[in-house]
Amino acid sequence: MGAILARDPVPVWPATIEGTVSLSAPLKRDKPVAYNRGIYRASAKGSAPRLPSATDVVVYLEDPPAAVKLHLGEAAAGRAVMQQKGDRFVPHVLPIMAGTEVDFPNKDNYYHNVFSIVAGDRFDLGRFGGGEQASVRFDDEAIVVVRCELHSRMKAYIVVLDHPHFTVPDSAGAYRLEKIPPGTYTVKAWHPTSGERRSVITIPSQSSIVNLPLNF
Repeated sequence: MGAILARDPVPVWPATIEGTVSLSAPLKRDKPVAYNRGIYRASAKGSAPRLPSATDVVVYLEDPPAAVKLHLGEAAAGRAVMQQKGDRFVPHVLPIMAGTEVDFPNKDNYYHNVFSIVAGDRFDLGRFGGGEQASVRFDDEAIVVVRCELHSRMKAYIVVLDHPHFTVPDSAGAYRLEKIPPGTYTVKAWHPTSGERRSVITIPSQSSIVNLPLNF
């Protein structure tokens, strides 16, 4: 019987950063609906103007050490979904880990064309109708601006990060970043129209819960 080799223990890092995101800056209103005919039309009623929402904020560790990015037990890149529904992309802001493939299902009963012209992440999925979908993989860190060629007011953002320490607040603005080891970090909150906020915090021990409110 062969010898049993000892393995390094899986690190346990139960520290948490949590808080509430507050948005006070007004967001830009949607442009008026541009109506088209036939299978390329916009919906008859269009969509209401977007209201300020903390769910459009991405909270994440900015440039954490390599050991934090790669520690065991974290989620790997996989798949994510950004729907086209009611002349909007849903969600409006989607954070993902580099290497994730994003599906773009068309939930409307007319054509859309999903594309981006961001350098390094350019893509054009062509026109596809209701009930169909197309996909693209994102391998590089970037903030990708997603548009529809057929409906110019449709716009969304994909935030591609090279580690899994990110989150989106809930509708009340509450957020949590979990499994963080002790150390000093820069926490960044990003919003597509209100800009970004940075805060430097120190986690003193593995069992810490650090409260960090983020105000725009």
